[in-house]
Amino acid sequence: MTIKTNQHSAPFTHHVYESIDSDIKATFSPKQVRAIKAAISANKPYQKHPFDLRGTIPLFFLRLYFVILIGRDKRQPTRDNEAKRRQRAMLGSALLSVYILTCMLLPIGFLILYVLKSMLGIDLIEGEHLSDLFSM
Repeated sequence: MTIKTNQHSAPFTHHVYESIDSDIKATFSPKQVRAIKAAISANKPYQKHPFDLRGTIPLFFLRLYFVILIGRDKRQPTRDNEAKRRQRAMLGSALLSVYILTCMLLPIGFLILYVLKSMLGIDLIEGEHLSDLFSM
């Protein structure tokens, strides 16, 4: 069974259907073919545009193609979701950086405060000193 697709009007559907092995295509019933065609058409990577100009430019050793599409931008919700995801990722990175920086600087800050306390001769607990714990 074959799908009746016009290669020029539905190139994506035609391309996907033609990529299926011919032995497998031969086993499709007409109902399966219609379902496959509908599924492929519903998931094509582009939609119709009000202005769709496609063409080729043949050169001596090369053939170039061009596509000009004009239509309403339907990608804005996708871009908004991506921007929100980036903002959440940046917030998470900032929080993690602040946490790591705090964990690194807090002991250094306590050490500086201890040295200042010792230099000023302030005893918080009489008879106990940090240097007594480390003396051997």
